Amino acid sequence: MNDKRAAAYRLSVTVALVLAVLTVIEYFVGLYFPSTVLLMLLALFKAVAVLNYFMHVSRLWRQEEGH
Repeated sequence: MNDKRAAAYRLSVTVALVLAVLTVIEYFVGLYFPSTVLLMLLALFKAVAVLNYFMHVSRLWRQEEGH
């Protein structure tokens, strides 16, 4: 059970770091290359990551394995 928690923690930290890096990239893109399309794509990628890894939306379509 501890291994599962450690793996989940590592995944959460990795996703949080990726989101932080994407936020920094968004800042510099907005500052130096004001491209709405590029900013929207970055925001969409971040939204999908948050929905999948932190809100667990992908679990909605899985079959239940038990209570």
